Amino acid sequence: MVPNVSMAVDVRTLEVAQGNQDSGASAHCRRVAALAMELSRVAGFPSSTPGLLRLCNLVDQQFESLQFEYKDTDSILDEIREFAPFEGFDAALVEHFRGLRSRLPEQIRRGEGLPVEAGTARQIFGALGQEREYEVHELAAVAVKDPVVAASLIRVANSSLYSAASRFAGAGPAIAYIGTVEARKVMLAAVLRPLFTSAGLMRLWNHSVSAAQFCSALAAKTERVAEDEGLMLGLIHDFGSLAVHFAPRESRDAYTRLVERGCPVTYGERLIFGCDHGEIGAEILSNWNFSDEMIEAVRFHHQPERSEGPLTAFIYLVEFWSGLDEDLPSFHRVEECLRRAGLTLEALAQTGTRNSALKTLRSLT
Repeated sequence: MVPNVSMAVDVRTLEVAQGNQDSGASAHCRRVAALAMELSRVAGFPSSTPGLLRLCNLVDQQFESLQFEYKDTDSILDEIREFAPFEGFDAALVEHFRGLRSRLPEQIRRGEGLPVEAGTARQIFGALGQEREYEVHELAAVAVKDPVVAASLIRVANSSLYSAASRFAGAGPAIAYIGTVEARKVMLAAVLRPLFTSAGLMRLWNHSVSAAQFCSALAAKTERVAEDEGLMLGLIHDFGSLAVHFAPRESRDAYTRLVERGCPVTYGERLIFGCDHGEIGAEILSNWNFSDEMIEAVRFHHQPERSEGPLTAFIYLVEFWSGLDEDLPSFHRVEECLRRAGLTLEALAQTGTRNSALKTLRSLT
C-alpha cells in the first residue's frame, strides 16, 4: 500500500537537524523533504525507511555543487551508490531515484509534438532568422501568409504609440510605417505568442517578452552582441519549457509536485527528465536550423559555466534579474557572467530600456 505522503517528512525536524535556520538552510530542507516525499510515493515504502533522508540530502548537495563541476544526473547517482555503505543507507535506494526518470518522447524533443502553431513559427523564424537588413516587401510577403502576424503588425502601427495620421488596413503599409527593424521584432514575437497561449502558459510568454526587451537592452549597453540577437534570444530561451508542458502526464505531475514543494524548475527537470528546459529547447532549435551561437546560449542559460559565449552570459543575467528562481541561487555564476558581459551589478540594475513595439504587442493581444 502506498503511504500517505502528505505527512511523510517533517520539514521542521529537518531544519533543526541541519542546525541552521537561515533561508538557505530552510530551502535545502524543503528540497530534501520534496525528494523524500516523491521517492516514498513512487517506491511505495515508508518515509521512515532508514537512510532515505540521508540519500536525499546527498543528492541535493550534489545538485548544489553543479555550478562548480558539471555532472549529469546518472553520474551523480552512480557516485552516491558507490558511497552508500559509508553513508549508512542501502545502495538499492539509489535505483528508486532512477525510477523517477522519464525521458521526453523524441517527437516532443524534435519540436514535432507541440501545438500546430509551432509549424508556422518554424517557417517564419526560418524566413526571418538571419541577422541582416530586410526590405519592406520581404517582410510583407511573410506577414500576409499568417493572419495573426499581419493583424499584430496592423494593431501596433495603429496604436497610440505611433500616432498614425490615418488607420492602416494592410500589413505592407504597416511595416513601411513602423520600419522594418521594429516590424521584424513584432513578427517574431507574434508568431511565438500563440504557442504559449494555446498551452495556457501566458505567464511564461510574458516572461519571454520581458526577457527579450531586457536582453536587447543589455546588448545595446555593452555592444558585445547585436541588439536583434539579444531580442531573439530572449523570445526563444525558454522554448524548452513549452515542450515540458507536453510531457507525458505521469512524469509531468511528478515534476510539478517537486516544484510545488520547493525544488527549482531546472532541479525538477533534471531529476525527472534527465536534462533542463534549456537543453530541451536547444535540441528543438537545432532541428529548426538556428545558429550554433543561439543554440548554445539556450542550451546553457542555466549552466553558463559550460559556455564562453556572451549570449549565454546575457540570458543568465536576465534570468537572474527576473527573480523567477528557476535554478539554485549562485552568486558565483552571477559574478562570472557579469565579468564576461562587461557589466557591473549596478549597471545591470540600471538597464531599464524597453522595446516599445514589443510592449505594445503584449498589451494589445
